[in-house]
Amino acid sequence: MLKCKLQNEKCKMKILFIPCRSNKDIMPAVKKAAKKIEAQQIGIITTSQHLHQLEEAKSFLEEKGKTVVFSGQAIGCEKISSGADAFLYIGSGRFHPLNIAIRSGKPVILANPYSSEADEISRQEITLLEKRKKSRLMRAAAAQTFGILVSTKPGQENMALASELREKINANGKSAFLLAGNEINPRNLLGFEMDTFVNTACPRIVEDEFEKPVINPDELGIILGTPDD
Repeated sequence: MLKCKLQNEKCKMKILFIPCRSNKDIMPAVKKAAKKIEAQQIGIITTSQHLHQLEEAKSFLEEKGKTVVFSGQAIGCEKISSGADAFLYIGSGRFHPLNIAIRSGKPVILANPYSSEADEISRQEITLLEKRKKSRLMRAAAAQTFGILVSTKPGQENMALASELREKINANGKSAFLLAGNEINPRNLLGFEMDTFVNTACPRIVEDEFEKPVINPDELGIILGTPDD
């Protein structure tokens, strides 16, 4: 459940991360994906399940004359900045590769080890997300009261950013409240009488179907009329 403030003391509970590695052969999919990669400078991204297999994919691409400038784990809440002209994503699903495509502006080729197939994030998929973004901003344009969403999950909590956003909103003559919780979803936002919510956790949260518009911090400047912030 979301609450209107965080507890004063941070949770001191110890967290144990246990790696779960996949033994699925990635190379059939990687070889198919390589045929779709036209760029020279390549970034390879995967999930934790396939991190131990990245070197094999990297060696294969380099044998094909590609330059691998980056290889590592997909972190959905971070911006991709590696100098790559295209990305190879090794894994299933489209959550991470869509995020990479949108935030990097570069082609993203998918190598799915579980289907042994290769695919690419299409322009149509990106256009659809851009249309949804425009719709969110139009709905949020007249907002006077903002709820700033703060996740308490390790790696997503960003109270410093939330406090900074609240100050900006207040400086523009509007009201802002900090809402913190472990799970940020449409059901947990019901009952809060806000015009718009600003999300400081995983940027893909805004793609869920919320009753009120939910925007990311980089979109707030557009709403406030200060897009360069």
